[in-house]
Amino acid sequence: MKKKIGFLILLLTAICAFNCKSVSAKEVYYTNDNGVQLTQEEYEFLTKMYWDGYQSMMTQEEYEKFNQSGIMYGEFESKEVVDTNIVETRGTIHATANKRIKISKACTTNCKISVVVTWINNPTIRSYDVIGAYLNGVSLKTSPITRVVSSNTTRFSDNTKSASNGFGTSILLPSGSNLILNQDYDVSKGGTVYASYQHATSNTTLATSQNYTFSLTGYGRVFLFYNSARNIYDAMNGVDISV
Repeated sequence: MKKKIGFLILLLTAICAFNCKSVSAKEVYYTNDNGVQLTQEEYEFLTKMYWDGYQSMMTQEEYEKFNQSGIMYGEFESKEVVDTNIVETRGTIHATANKRIKISKACTTNCKISVVVTWINNPTIRSYDVIGAYLNGVSLKTSPITRVVSSNTTRFSDNTKSASNGFGTSILLPSGSNLILNQDYDVSKGGTVYASYQHATSNTTLATSQNYTFSLTGYGRVFLFYNSARNIYDAMNGVDISV
């Protein structure tokens, strides 16, 4: 009996020591209202991949997926070019007077793509905007997750139109200020992703917002609008990244 008790004490001590070591190995830098704990390295990576403020919205489920994916230790790239004087800009960031768009990749077996649109000034028209990508030499591995965040709310959209060479999601802009749109998806390696965000300059319908095909000659090298949609969207330049 004494041997069994002694063994049990040793086992509990070993378990405690292992757990304590695991807890102490992660030095918590930030904790959000959902109870998600991030190290400084994780926090800074999420700022690069998304934006500084994304961390406050992250759920435990999202953190577990992020942690298990290993993308923080994969190949990362996020080029930034801001020049409002050039009509056609190749690169991974293009800025206008009102908004900017950024594309980032983090690659392991496949590549996680994050597209972030930040409104510098608040838009007057709040209708169906479109965000998506033209896929050149790569295939989509996961369904896109599309959200818009404002000072009032967070809204997701699954109004997605897809084809073999691209996809686009229509999303109704909410009220509030400080708008940020984000679209996440995984793609295979070996080609280029062209991403575009098109803002409706007048009120429109969901059906009209989906009047497009996917083409490198379209708005942002993604959306070739037709019918009345051609005159509704603002033709903002797109961004691209090789994977």
